[in-house]
Amino acid sequence: MVDILRKADGLKKSKSGRKNKLNLEEQLLMDLEYLREYRTYFHIGQNYGISES
Repeated sequence: MVDILRKADGLKKSKSGRKNKLNLEEQLLMDLEYLREYRTYFHIGQNYGISES
């Protein structure tokens, strides 16, 4: 799954904007946690040390 995300991310990447706080593996894990457990963004954000927005 990560390889597919890397290819898609490489196609849309631009040099402007802010860097992501999480790498692709962490982003994928966070999405899978949300889909499996239906946890709120607030609780997932606390686990990863980021804002819910």
